[in-house]
Amino acid sequence: MEPAETVASQPSATMTARLIEQERALLFDSPPAGSYAPYQREKPPPRLLEDPRIIKAVRLIEETLDEPLTLEQIAVHTHLSSSRLQRRFLDVMGESPGEYLRRTRLERAAIFLIITQQSVLSIALTAGYASHEAFIRAFHRQFGLVPTQYRQFARQASTPLAPEDEPRVDQVRVEHFVAQPVLAMRFYGSYAQVEDNWRHFAELLDRAGFPLDELQAVGIVQDNPEITPNDLVRYDCAIVDTGFDRTHPALSRLTLPAVRFACLEHRAPYNHIFPVYRILGSVWGLRSGERFAAGGPSSLERYYQPPWLNASGKQWLDVTIGLED
Repeated sequence: MEPAETVASQPSATMTARLIEQERALLFDSPPAGSYAPYQREKPPPRLLEDPRIIKAVRLIEETLDEPLTLEQIAVHTHLSSSRLQRRFLDVMGESPGEYLRRTRLERAAIFLIITQQSVLSIALTAGYASHEAFIRAFHRQFGLVPTQYRQFARQASTPLAPEDEPRVDQVRVEHFVAQPVLAMRFYGSYAQVEDNWRHFAELLDRAGFPLDELQAVGIVQDNPEITPNDLVRYDCAIVDTGFDRTHPALSRLTLPAVRFACLEHRAPYNHIFPVYRILGSVWGLRSGERFAAGGPSSLERYYQPPWLNASGKQWLDVTIGLED
């Protein structure tokens, strides 16, 4: 049985102002809705993930978060022995494959607790847990609260929507997108580094012979920085794959799903991006009655103009979040 739900206090005006200030810097001192227990790590993951075997392991883990997955299965996928994979993964990522799997599963579950009204049992199954009880125990170990307590706490602890952003809720549109193959490169670190990531990504593609003036950029976003610590936030810089015959060791071939998406245009500096996610996920989602898709990336940034050309200026993109059919 779950402990009785506690009532979290509303954030003070001072705390709210501080969270908004941090949001504008795209860099939270600590995640306001994050884990109560400090992450025990050997070191942070690399800014750019370049080890091809570890890339394969990370992609497999993230593609099967809702399914049982063993170390042996990951090892076979990466063509490494289980013991060698364990050592190599820990050396590169600062945590074991099992720790990475548990942490990312539970952080995705935390996102769904905040942005949806789904039952704890439904979220538990989506997170790959076979039972309600196992999920509650694992969630409590990581976040210090059971899921029902966390849902209330996290919604009150997160940065509120500013009054000037409220009219934008009505600008959200729903569109259908066909499946798209992309070439993606994984970066770790805060959102304050995203534009630098795009510049570095473009430099690597240019050196590999990709035609930069023909590329359509897509950012793949899986983490909420109000939950995940800065150095663990995942961001994929990607380009739509139109059949390029060139590659790079750090590139992964992925397929973006063909589903309906909630979309909101952003035509402003990148450091104004967080309110767009809040409008879509925390406000429009709860008001509209739509259900966000459980599988696939949490959200996509679909760029109308190459982000590496507009760094520190206005970026033009749609932020999109997948919806259930």
